[in-house]
Amino acid sequence: MPEPHTTAAPVQPLPLSRAEAQARDAIAQRAIALPLALGASAWRMRLVPLVAPPPLAPPPHWLAWEWAGAQFVLAVPPQALDQLIAADLDHALLAELPPALAQSVLEAGLADVLQALQQLGRGVPRLLQWTPPHQGAPADLPPHAVALRLRAAAGPEAFDARLHADGLGLLLLAGLLAQRPPRPGPLQEGAVLALHAELGCTRVALRELQALAPGDVVLVQTAFASAERGLWLSADGRAGLHVQVPPVAPDGDAHPHEPAASAPYLTVVHPWSERMPAANPADDLPPALDAATLQELPVRLSFDLGELRLTLGELQALQPGQTLALAHPLAGAVRIRANGALVGEGDLVEIDGQLGVSVRSLWPAGDAP
Repeated sequence: MPEPHTTAAPVQPLPLSRAEAQARDAIAQRAIALPLALGASAWRMRLVPLVAPPPLAPPPHWLAWEWAGAQFVLAVPPQALDQLIAADLDHALLAELPPALAQSVLEAGLADVLQALQQLGRGVPRLLQWTPPHQGAPADLPPHAVALRLRAAAGPEAFDARLHADGLGLLLLAGLLAQRPPRPGPLQEGAVLALHAELGCTRVALRELQALAPGDVVLVQTAFASAERGLWLSADGRAGLHVQVPPVAPDGDAHPHEPAASAPYLTVVHPWSERMPAANPADDLPPALDAATLQELPVRLSFDLGELRLTLGELQALQPGQTLALAHPLAGAVRIRANGALVGEGDLVEIDGQLGVSVRSLWPAGDAP
């Protein structure tokens, strides 16, 4: 319950166009370990888009520059900037020089960087203004902030800076990175994913779920199991791995849609798919309607034969025809889940050619095995 006297602070999210959001994704995924030569030193640079950048401490130097019509402002810590142009300063501090001389020294010290940018074929970059730390940040910073992290390729030297860009500048950065392959995220290949061997799902109102009792039959509106003994291993019912269960024994009396519960393995039909096609697309789930009351809230009931655990590395390496050995057979009973939570068990039935689940047992909240 919210506190009665608390005051909510207004949230002002960073407005992004679709193109700007895609540009941020490209920068986050591709601007990693970028090679950069500064004088005789080799560096590796990484760019990380920011949403709410914190204040910089200590106050930095501010370098405003224009490139290909885009506006950029670079915030660099005093120690870092003095290190980068130490040869041109002859051990003097940049802040101690007259402004006109300091800007000339900056242009000379950053000549390698500006020349490297020019060679990218986007025009000639031009340093517009240098603002020393004691004067504070420029009045109108471009809206998009990116953390810039430089690490020496050979040595312990490292420092962080911040780059501000306008919308055109953000798109320009993303375009320069388009040919670089995206780096995989930090999720380790050993991370374990729990996938349900899903047969299908249906949508009911909360009041219908609360009225459900053993012996009731729920029709499966969207069936993923096929007559060819196909199943989908999925975590969310939207994307998954298409697999096939071995054939039922000739004397078996299983339903044509029901896989062999005691199968020792599964065969991969298709690697991970972003969308699980239904076996009965005409009967796919209807769109959720606005709930007039809490009792009308939609609940997704899914039906599966148990859980299979794979590491991320194993999942990424799967190819069609590959065999997945099962440490334990799939469940004989159909598991019933409400919005992913296990709430009961049932048995497959067929009603006028449509797949259904007869509820065998239901468990109170927290009592699921």
